[in-house]
Amino acid sequence: MNRLGKRKLEGEWYGPGSGSGSGSGAERSPVAWLSDERYARLPAAHRALAWAAQAVGERESGRNRGPFVEHVQELAGLGSGGGFAWCACFVYWACRRAGVEAGRLPPRGECAAVRRWVEWAGRHGCLVRSPRRGDLFFWLEESGQGHIGFVLGSPLLGIFATIEGNTDAGEGSREGDGVYRRTRALRGLAKMHRFGFIRLEEL
Repeated sequence: MNRLGKRKLEGEWYGPGSGSGSGSGAERSPVAWLSDERYARLPAAHRALAWAAQAVGERESGRNRGPFVEHVQELAGLGSGGGFAWCACFVYWACRRAGVEAGRLPPRGECAAVRRWVEWAGRHGCLVRSPRRGDLFFWLEESGQGHIGFVLGSPLLGIFATIEGNTDAGEGSREGDGVYRRTRALRGLAKMHRFGFIRLEEL
């Protein structure tokens, strides 16, 4: 078994203790298809994608609960015990594991809410109309609830690939059961109260 596979099976791969997120993430690749040397040269947004890719297949064990789920929730400032929607926590976790300093992201606690990511992006001039690899997509409902995830590439015929936490393989719910690689359609997002994209390239 290779080093990366062993780390994942031991349950240690997704990060150090709940108070920390960066660790060695800026230097060591979490995925077998990307060498440490190449990984270290990538921009932070693309390193975060590598961590998101390594998490594909993680599942809840109970509604919004489970070892991985509760780790990302606690890292994002939601405390222990689980039970919270965690798509935004997943994004924060991947960025922190990629070596991004906490001060360059929405503050802990706030980073657990999609609308706070949107507000943060607006203040920093990071909202964009057309996505590319390494961006985030989001939607918001009138209630203020929403969903967020990573964009794997520019849209082709209005379709783009994503990696998302707290979704599913079917309808693409914002209250799913795990981390999935899936596709989204721009026309589907356009039906939401608000949608858009966040560029992370300056991290």
